[in-house]
Amino acid sequence: MLYGRQAEADRIALLLAAARRGRSGVLVLRGEAGLGKTALLRHGADDARDSGMRVLWLRGWEPERQLAFAGLSQLVRPAAHLLDQLPEVQGAALRGAVALGPTRAVDRFGVYAATLTLLAQLAEARPLLLVVDDAHALDPPSVEALAFAARRLMAESVAVLVATRPDSVVAHLVAALPTAEPAALDDAAVGSLVADRTGVRPRPDVLRRLASASAGNPMALIELLSGLTESQLSGRRPMPRRVEAGATAEALFAGRVAALGPAARTLLLLLATSGAAGLRDVAAAARDRGLPVSAYTEAEQSGLVSFAPDAYEFAHPLVPTAVLATAPGARRRAAHRALAAVCVQPARAGERAWHLAEASLGPDEEVADALEELARSARARSGYTAAAAAWQRSAELSPGERDRARRLTAAAGDALLGGCSSQARDLLEAADELVDDPALRAEIAAGRGRVELFTGHPEPARRFVVRAADELRDRCPRRRAELLADAAVASLLAGDPGGALDASTQAEKLLDGAAPNVALVTGVIRGLTLLHLGEASAGREQLRRCTTEAERHFAEGLATEYVVLCAIAMNWTGEHVLGRRVLRTLIERLRASGAMGMLPFALYASAHAELLSGRTDGALAAATEAVELAGFTDNEFWRYLALCALAHVEAVRGDVGPCRTHARQALALRRPGTDYPRDASEALGLLELSLGDCAAALRWLRAGAASTPSADPESLVDTHFDTVEALIREGLPPSRRTLDSLTHHAEQSHLPLQAAIAWRLRGLLADEPDSSGAPGTEHCFERALELHARVPCPLESARTRLAYGERLRRAGQRVRAREQLRAALEGFERLGAAAWADRARRELTATGETTRARVDPVGVAGLTPQEFQVAQAVVRGATNKQAASALFLSPKTVEFHLGNAYRKLGVRNRTELAHRHPELSE
Repeated sequence: MLYGRQAEADRIALLLAAARRGRSGVLVLRGEAGLGKTALLRHGADDARDSGMRVLWLRGWEPERQLAFAGLSQLVRPAAHLLDQLPEVQGAALRGAVALGPTRAVDRFGVYAATLTLLAQLAEARPLLLVVDDAHALDPPSVEALAFAARRLMAESVAVLVATRPDSVVAHLVAALPTAEPAALDDAAVGSLVADRTGVRPRPDVLRRLASASAGNPMALIELLSGLTESQLSGRRPMPRRVEAGATAEALFAGRVAALGPAARTLLLLLATSGAAGLRDVAAAARDRGLPVSAYTEAEQSGLVSFAPDAYEFAHPLVPTAVLATAPGARRRAAHRALAAVCVQPARAGERAWHLAEASLGPDEEVADALEELARSARARSGYTAAAAAWQRSAELSPGERDRARRLTAAAGDALLGGCSSQARDLLEAADELVDDPALRAEIAAGRGRVELFTGHPEPARRFVVRAADELRDRCPRRRAELLADAAVASLLAGDPGGALDASTQAEKLLDGAAPNVALVTGVIRGLTLLHLGEASAGREQLRRCTTEAERHFAEGLATEYVVLCAIAMNWTGEHVLGRRVLRTLIERLRASGAMGMLPFALYASAHAELLSGRTDGALAAATEAVELAGFTDNEFWRYLALCALAHVEAVRGDVGPCRTHARQALALRRPGTDYPRDASEALGLLELSLGDCAAALRWLRAGAASTPSADPESLVDTHFDTVEALIREGLPPSRRTLDSLTHHAEQSHLPLQAAIAWRLRGLLADEPDSSGAPGTEHCFERALELHARVPCPLESARTRLAYGERLRRAGQRVRAREQLRAALEGFERLGAAAWADRARRELTATGETTRARVDPVGVAGLTPQEFQVAQAVVRGATNKQAASALFLSPKTVEFHLGNAYRKLGVRNRTELAHRHPELSE
């Protein structure tokens, strides 16, 4: 019976009804203990069974929280027969994660994607309700896997119902999911509960006291009623002077626990401490402790626990919490030792290690070694957060400082792989204070550099990595070369191309190009440095060679981040067609291997390459997915880059509200001392330029330049192309530095895109030719269009034609202006750049030409990002299952999106889709 929970019950009913109709959904019930969340789960499960749905339960269990994928195994092991039906990579990842097969080194997201596919398989025969109780007590890798699957469910006939107490890990992962927070019971609900439990309708003043004393918490109210008589509830006898019931576990159950005899309390403590689902371990430990059979009877008669053959169940999840909270430390440690003594099977080594760790009062190398083995096992199964926890506890129990530092360093590495960069930083700082050994100090410094680099702090990253390389000065040349390559990247991003060139030259000399990663980085750094020094032709050619080599040698262990860096360099130099091709291959490989950890970075670069290539729909899809995947990590830099990419795409499209929202979300992630790119401010500046508000554009662009610590803000403001255009359109005279910069860029014909934009800006500044010999307006714009013809960038080409048409119209040359403005309008409309198209349309109308009204997007522009990705995958030859595996969706969701794409595009099958929309295969 539910009391005061009609709103939540209605939401659960809607969730189940949608699942029965083929649509998936999630509802998270979040609140303090005792509010009736489990009762709501049971209510939902009963309704689901009554309607013919399949119901599966997962329960969090505190003693198992440190065991990687212990919670997920509750789902996977009973469904092991379905694993062969999963894509091979996913099936192997899931088997390894729950110890049903050999472990293999996979990205943790491969396990998460496999969880989604398994849920879809479980719902094939009939709709499925997955109930997750006490999610806060699940191990973090299991929570992450379930949250990932829940976010991507759509058309699988799966309903997921989750109950959790407030918890920082769970809160981050379920932030984007529908949530309900059961409130305290009102007086009417309290009265109904009391009447049903006791048969007495309490008097109004008694009711108010009960509601106040229990704070509307149903469990607190039930415990409170156990101490009151019928005459007190009815008002015939006075209530006790103090009527209290706290909401904590100790307050709710401590009295009943304390009333038990010593043997029954010890039995409850063993049950609360055990990490096993069955009773066998506890029974063995109880026999070793000499507990009588009567202890079981007394514990069960108390109503706190019930027993079945080789099984037990607490009356409420708060009972074990109360048992542990009220037991002295010495008794808890004794219980852990007793349970460790019965976990003798090799498969139970992890549980034994944690029991011994909990029983330890000080350093113990034997226990530390056991935890280290557990950490290595968890890492091999992609349970990186669990591995980090085991490493960290192992470090705490290490007698020697060197072993402690080594284990803290390993913990940091797994924390970083698990997406916990702030935890990794703290662990490495602690390790750094413990050792003098050069080799270990080098690895600690290298780890700190990697953390700083991938959280947007290139200057401290450079310092740490250079220190690491110095520690290895006369030893391990290969490792030192790799560190110098990392130092080169950090130096470049910190705004020091000279330092980058020096570090890359040192790295190259050490190995003479023998290591592919080092050779790749040194080549990229040299190319970018040549560009910085004004040697555009040599720099561009060097970068092109590096990127082509990266494309050829993907299978040789090239680090993903270096390949992405190559592609970003291609975007910078106008070689975005090559950059886009390299990124496409890289992303396909990352998807095939389930390696989503680096996907946000690759998708960020891909979004910009797609945008520069004029594929706005592909850019939107890439940026949207980057934001979603980056949300599964605590790496604010990844999220910043992804949000910036999305804001930039939306700025081009003229999606005003979303652009401002996403750019401001990105800016909110900047912290004092960070050195993030100016992408968010530049996106807002571009948006305001498209809307014609040049003053607002200037404010954003200048603010972005001023927030970049590693560069000279004044020079950045004066030379950024969009800033220059905003200055010109505001009627503000550009500085001499700006004019010199435009002249320099215009002369760099080996960088045709930058040169074309520079000529466009000179065209906005120019007058007709005079005796000084300065190029006139038409010459500037015609030169810009010649350069645009050499490198395809539809947005910038259309912007040049718009600016040219504006100048021609103002000069009275309406016929010639129409030619440019029509081409600009056509280009903007193909891109879906609504605000820019509106500007071109207004200019064209001002020439006297009648223009058609703006229409809604047609063709692939009308697809959602996921519909676009699915359509693109199948046009490129993927089956529904292959597309689902690559996009981390279920086959039914792929089918759903593909059906929507067919309907919107007016086609009936994939052959017709490919024939009518060949752009999807490019």
